[in-house]
Amino acid sequence: MKKSEVARYAGEGFSRDEIRRSLYLHGIRNFYQEVEMDSELADAHRDISFTAAHVTQHSHHFLEIVCCIQGRLEYLLDTRRYQVRSGDIIIVPPGVTHMPILPDRMTSPYVRDVVWVSPMMLDYIRKMHPDFRGADRPIVLSTAGTGWEYLAGFFERNTRESETRAAGWEVCVYGNTAQMLVHLTRAVKEADTYASAAPKEDLLEKVLDYVRENMAGRITLSETARYFHISESTLTHLFSREMGMGFYRCVTQRRLAEAKNQIARGLSMEETGRTVGYSEYSAFYRAFRTEYGISPLQYRKMIADQEKREEEWR
Repeated sequence: MKKSEVARYAGEGFSRDEIRRSLYLHGIRNFYQEVEMDSELADAHRDISFTAAHVTQHSHHFLEIVCCIQGRLEYLLDTRRYQVRSGDIIIVPPGVTHMPILPDRMTSPYVRDVVWVSPMMLDYIRKMHPDFRGADRPIVLSTAGTGWEYLAGFFERNTRESETRAAGWEVCVYGNTAQMLVHLTRAVKEADTYASAAPKEDLLEKVLDYVRENMAGRITLSETARYFHISESTLTHLFSREMGMGFYRCVTQRRLAEAKNQIARGLSMEETGRTVGYSEYSAFYRAFRTEYGISPLQYRKMIADQEKREEEWR
């Protein structure tokens, strides 16, 4: 469903936490995975989380850029965790699994301004700016104390335009986003020469790498624990403590997020299921529908419709 449609599940004026909770009760377990862009080019909004509940691993077929306004947390990008603080900018390329890792008891909300950029707009930027590198890899860009602190202003202006919806607000969001992407490219290029946020390289990251490398096969708690020479209880506690979810839940989410990428690339439903570890299509179908509220074929149609709209828009 499109971002503008989700409020109907809880009503206007409800927080996104309340909408997520309502969607969960309606059978849509992964709100962020399911949501689509409203615009053909760029969307912007402010998101606030007061609780860690219902925030799960997900990916998008568009570029997501997040500016942390308030909060100190860890952020998972693919198989690496980063420490995030106010002023940091998180760049999430299309297809990359990600999630904020929030504490069970939050003393203050996690507030962020978010910009979504469609593949079509990325194509336009690349044609006009061949050196564009703003969506090539996941990165957490630390701007505090650097010359790039002003980047937060682009996000704030986009959020304000999207909320006020004054005459011509869409044009302002598109133009502002285009400028932001160019400035981000400059910042990312410079970030290669100074210390930006560094990813963790702990046991959790190694296990997530193992899951990614063995996704097409059978992944069990016992075999994974044996591979890393730890007990099953240690592995179970690791995921509960660091990810806020069970081992098998994490593996399933990562399988299904990768399935979305394979479907978007044109693989058949059966081949996609086998690629991410489901020997029977029926099992893959049930898992996909349970997680996202739609079937794999419906997701393929959603992607095809989006591509058709983009082609017509051109």
